[in-house]
Amino acid sequence: MTEDKIYQRLGQLLVDEAPESAMRVIVDVELSPEDDHCQLLFDYVDGKGERDWFSPSSGEVDRIVMNSLVALRKLHRAQNLTAGLPAWNACEIAMDIVGGKLEIDFRYDETLYLQTD
Repeated sequence: MTEDKIYQRLGQLLVDEAPESAMRVIVDVELSPEDDHCQLLFDYVDGKGERDWFSPSSGEVDRIVMNSLVALRKLHRAQNLTAGLPAWNACEIAMDIVGGKLEIDFRYDETLYLQTD
């Protein structure tokens, strides 16, 4: 699967899962180093700017998000986009429902980069 297809898949999934009043969907993700599990927190922002949480329609949504992000992280490693450093281990996915724009803010475990004397 290409990087673009992964982004399209995630974006469409979040649009489909968004509560009716959602203007923006935000998913906070932490992936395991082994790529076998993750923690997902689903939030949305409504038209009044208020943030609240929601549960996706099924566990299948969690599986699709995890598998998509595992595939994306593997692509980043395969394309040497990590510059030899460990790949990202967490991210925040934000989908602007109205504007149709997907953003992913990748986060890194900073303790992996600390140098000891």
